[in-house]
Amino acid sequence: MEKQPEEDWVETTAKETMKKDNITDLASRATAMEHELGYWEAFKIYKKGNFYALPAFQQAFGQEVPGHGYQIPARWQVAMSMGSLVGQVVGAYLVTYPMEKYGRKKTFAVCLVLTAILTFMQFFASSIGILAASQYMSGIVWGSYCVIATTYASEVLPLRLRGFLTGYINLCYVMGQFIQTGVTRGFINRIDQWAYRIPFAIQWVWPIVLLAGLPFAPESPWWLIRQDNRMDDAEKALLRLLRPTPKVDPKEIIAMMVKTDTFEREIEVGSTYADCWKGSNRRRMEICICLFVIQNFSGNPVGFATYFFEQIGLTSVQSFDMGVGLNGLGFVGTLCSAIPLIYFGRRVSYIFAVSFMVTVLFIVALISFAHDYTTNYSYRWAQATLLIILQFVWQATLGPLTYVVVCETPSTKLRSKTLAIATSIDALTGLVTTVIGPYLLNPGAANAGAKIEFLYGGISVFSLIWCIFRLPETKGRTFEELDILFERRVPARKFNAYVIEDLDAEEIKIAASSGNVKAFPSNVDQAPDV
Repeated sequence: MEKQPEEDWVETTAKETMKKDNITDLASRATAMEHELGYWEAFKIYKKGNFYALPAFQQAFGQEVPGHGYQIPARWQVAMSMGSLVGQVVGAYLVTYPMEKYGRKKTFAVCLVLTAILTFMQFFASSIGILAASQYMSGIVWGSYCVIATTYASEVLPLRLRGFLTGYINLCYVMGQFIQTGVTRGFINRIDQWAYRIPFAIQWVWPIVLLAGLPFAPESPWWLIRQDNRMDDAEKALLRLLRPTPKVDPKEIIAMMVKTDTFEREIEVGSTYADCWKGSNRRRMEICICLFVIQNFSGNPVGFATYFFEQIGLTSVQSFDMGVGLNGLGFVGTLCSAIPLIYFGRRVSYIFAVSFMVTVLFIVALISFAHDYTTNYSYRWAQATLLIILQFVWQATLGPLTYVVVCETPSTKLRSKTLAIATSIDALTGLVTTVIGPYLLNPGAANAGAKIEFLYGGISVFSLIWCIFRLPETKGRTFEELDILFERRVPARKFNAYVIEDLDAEEIKIAASSGNVKAFPSNVDQAPDV
């Protein structure tokens, strides 16, 4: 049978790229294309906080608190949420090995199957202890999703669209929360077990849908070029992601990937967890970790929103309605995140977001000191409204921008491991807020109510200071350019204005200063096998 034209192209492109053309010229043209490509041309997670406020769930798994009806004990709220967060830490580290050995797609498929299996355990749980155990085991898979999603999203789109897909990760969180809140709200008047079992059962939908669509998704070309004898596969994957045009040459893109990978080898970027803490990678690691910490301590109430509203005095129905509104506005906010991504960049938008959080959090907390706060419910509604506005701004800026910058910052060779460490820290800091939150809100414990925002507001002040001095602008930079900026130790405030006039000259200087006497190969024939 005769080969189709596309098959001929794929078979010969690697040989042409590696032997006939100059890799530096090809990569330079691809870098220029990445900058010039226009926006239009380039064209489950869990939330169990809602269940704590569900009457049927409270009666099935809770204890009666005098004056407050049935409540899930704070220790079990912590145990369930903590179990999933601890599981995420474990999963984040475990998933990097199969991701690098077997690829992103196969690892993701296994995780989907495990999700379907573990949902059975949640659905048929007869005690809160079994439910907590299922949360822990599911957390291992969720931690894997966090690393796979962020790694894959940053590797499959061109520069102009990279921020949109990585920011879309946050939209997926919002959609999951919106669906869960809406479904749970629909069953709030039921007093039988189906009020909480049906929301668990809905989780079976996603593995089925995603497994059906997975064969149509290409493997990451960035992963494929680092495998032995997989260059042809990398080109096939790239062809599934784009259509060759006079402005977009797949050969040039492959050359740019090879050149970036080779440059990282020249500056001795390793591929172990220890390498994440060496040289310029240490600064990259700091950025990824700090952004997740800021996200967790920013005071966004989404994790325990419904329960929070209930504890400041709203009824269960009002709390769920506010929760649905909160997530609906969060969905709109994430869609609006395209505006700061395009026009304002990552750094300016992030600093604005944290500044806004500080202001709103302190206002919400101070309202609690009004002399007639306990009798005048307008104060409660004012607090709830402010938190909804905060949610909108959070989802339009800080929420998606965290994933954008975290995905763009690591070196290509260390991306999965850097994200694994950052994800584990994300889970651990989430664990801290999970431990603190229920005890401060629960009427059987501290009963702090809205005064909890004093804590988050104070932490956000320190977050703002860090952002001003340590958060760089990554908008409009290729991975190769970011490698150079970090190796040159350019101050965060100067990232945006720093001009790289000659990529190759910069790389030669950096390679020489790193103690590697071999300059970056100027011809493809000299490039190492990838």
